[in-house]
Amino acid sequence: MTAFLYHFHGIGGFDFSSMSPDDVKSIQSLAGQRDLEILPTVYLRRENLSRLRDTMQAFSELSQAGDVPNIAGFGIEGPLLGPDGGIPRRGKWYPTADEWAQLAELGSFGLKYVVMAPDAMDLDDPVGDGLTFSELLCRFYDNGVRIGVGHYHRDNPHRSALRLEHVLDHLHLHYESSPFLVLTDHLYNDMPRNFVHAWRSKAAMGRRVDELAQVMAPRWTRETLPDLLGPVPAAMLNAALDGRLMPCLNFDGRHVDLAICRRTIDYLGADRLIALTDHIEVDTMAGEPLTQDAHSGLRLRDDGAVAAGSSGYTTQRANMLSIGLNDHQVQQLFYRNPKAAIEFRPARQASSV
Repeated sequence: MTAFLYHFHGIGGFDFSSMSPDDVKSIQSLAGQRDLEILPTVYLRRENLSRLRDTMQAFSELSQAGDVPNIAGFGIEGPLLGPDGGIPRRGKWYPTADEWAQLAELGSFGLKYVVMAPDAMDLDDPVGDGLTFSELLCRFYDNGVRIGVGHYHRDNPHRSALRLEHVLDHLHLHYESSPFLVLTDHLYNDMPRNFVHAWRSKAAMGRRVDELAQVMAPRWTRETLPDLLGPVPAAMLNAALDGRLMPCLNFDGRHVDLAICRRTIDYLGADRLIALTDHIEVDTMAGEPLTQDAHSGLRLRDDGAVAAGSSGYTTQRANMLSIGLNDHQVQQLFYRNPKAAIEFRPARQASSV
């Protein structure tokens, strides 16, 4: 396979958030034609939960028959997400205990991860019907479904970083530790930050040199990152150094400036990151229309919020080479790391069984 597209929202004429069981074979055909292994990522509307289950059951049957070799499973983004960001509005909602159970059970059909805000609540807070947040996490993991941390709240960065640490501590206490035990959504996007991470308009580009210098000139260390980048991105980067999570980074140059992408690789190394495209090839997502910005190429909601990218593997690979990465590093980021992450399956610590 040329690449493993770990997290993206649509291929060809298909919006993964609106697909049906009959679409699975066509999506397989497109992925095969492009020599890609893919993991479709869905923004789930509440009313689509049963259809998603039917779609994943169809996928599971096809997978067992060997008929979908280019589809590695599925991811879901949400519905427990922070209040900001350009997600489809109906992709954010609060499940009942029964709906959480239905989502966890999708692990048997090939659901690999669920993106959620790790700072939405404390571990002992209830999520419904006597179920606590910590118990919900274990229910997912016991069904083979991991979380991808992302879409943070922005009103209290120190609390968000602390709650992230609590989630990591909880999961690494109860499950065998691995860098792949906890995944992430795209690094730097939709989280509180102390720095400018992208310049997406002509006007903004006029400030790039000065604003970029503020984050690039200082030395990145464990000690400097909380003040330089902010508590949340610092916590994620340092957790990655410690092998406690595997962050993802977008290389389209618009979600995150390529100079910051390069500095991040220099800090972590190519073995501790996954390249994520987060793109879609149609102008709709989860039933909501998108427009493509003429300057940045990003796909926007009707209020101008960034909903997704438009740059796939070919463009992002070229961007990675342009900032000095070699072919081995590109393959590490775009194939070996995401492939290993998705093939990993969480297992209970012996003391936690």
